[in-house]
Amino acid sequence: MQRSLFALAVVWLALGCGDDDMVTPTPAPSGGTGGTGASTAGTGGGGGSAGTGGDAELVSRGQYLVNNVIGCPDCHTPRDKAGAPILAQYLSGAECFVRLENGDCLHSRNLTNDMTGLANRTDDEIKKMIRDGIRPSSTGDVALSPVMPYYVFHNITDADMNAIVAYLRTVPAVAHEVPRSAMVFEVPAPANYLTDAAIPMPMDGYAEMERALRGRYLATESGACIECHTKHIQGDPNVIDYTKFFAGGEEYAIGLPTVPIAKNLTSDTETGLGSWTPEEIVAALLEGKDKDGAGICPPMPVQPMAPYTGLDPEDALDIAHYIKSLPPIVNAIDDVCTFPPM
Repeated sequence: MQRSLFALAVVWLALGCGDDDMVTPTPAPSGGTGGTGASTAGTGGGGGSAGTGGDAELVSRGQYLVNNVIGCPDCHTPRDKAGAPILAQYLSGAECFVRLENGDCLHSRNLTNDMTGLANRTDDEIKKMIRDGIRPSSTGDVALSPVMPYYVFHNITDADMNAIVAYLRTVPAVAHEVPRSAMVFEVPAPANYLTDAAIPMPMDGYAEMERALRGRYLATESGACIECHTKHIQGDPNVIDYTKFFAGGEEYAIGLPTVPIAKNLTSDTETGLGSWTPEEIVAALLEGKDKDGAGICPPMPVQPMAPYTGLDPEDALDIAHYIKSLPPIVNAIDDVCTFPPM
C-alpha cells in the first residue's frame, strides 16, 4: 500500500462538501449543544461508569465532544452516492469507509444503541475501544486499525470519557450489522499510544499560557488536529512522525482538481502560521477561511455544517493560542488547493 490508510480514509470523508456535509447531531435528551469545552480540559475525573442516566450536563458535554471536537459522525455515519450523510443512519457505521484499489474494505463500527452496535457493550468496553484500540470479543481482545485514532484519544480525561459514553447511550438504535473488515486491515497489536510527555508543550513564556494549555488538550488529546497535521509513516507503530508534530505534509487525494496537503501549523513565520493572529486562526476554524479570506480545502472539517463550525468560540480561541505557542519547525508545504469560502 503506497499511501497511508489514513489518507485513503479521508477520500471517503470529503466526498460531500455541500451545506449538508455534516450530519445534524441527534438531539440529546438534555437539549442544548454542549460548548464550555475548555472548562473540563485536563481536569480528569472519576473512573466510574457513566451508565445510562439522564445527567443533562454530562450528556450535553458528550454530544459536543462527539459531534464537534472529535467529529465521530464523519467516520461512523453512512453517506449516499452523492456523498451526503444519511441522517436516518446517524452513527450506525459506514461500510467501505476505506476501500483499497483491489476492493478490500475497512468498515467503521455501528455506535448506536442497537444490538448490532453498542447496546451489548459495557461502558468500560466502549472506553477501551476509544482509548486503547482494543475490541473485546468472545475469542479474545482484537486490536483496532489505527485509522481509528485511538492512540491520540488515549489521553482523554475520565470526565470527558464518561460524557462521551453517556451521550452515545442516548443515540437512537439503528440495526446495521457492519461486515468484518478485510484481513489486510488487521493488526497484531494496537499502535503505540501518544503519551502526554511526547505532545508538544507551549513555548516557554507564551503570553496566554493557560489558554494554550487548554487548547493543547483539545487539539491533541480529545481532538485529532495533531494527527491530521503530522505526517503519517506507513507501518510505523507510532503511526505519525514524532519529529515533526504539526509540521504538515500529509497528502489527501480526495477527488479535487489539486491534492490538498496538510498545512504546517507551527509558529515558523515563513512556512507555518507564525504570521497569523489567534483571531485569524479562530476564523479558519469557525468560518472556514484563511487569513486572506480564501476558503480552506477539505478534509479540514470547516465547510458549512462541518464539525468545527460548531466549536465553542472559547474553545476555538484556546486551540488558536496553542497553535500560536507551538515551537517553530521549518517545513515548506507546496499546497495550491483552493476552495470557495463559506
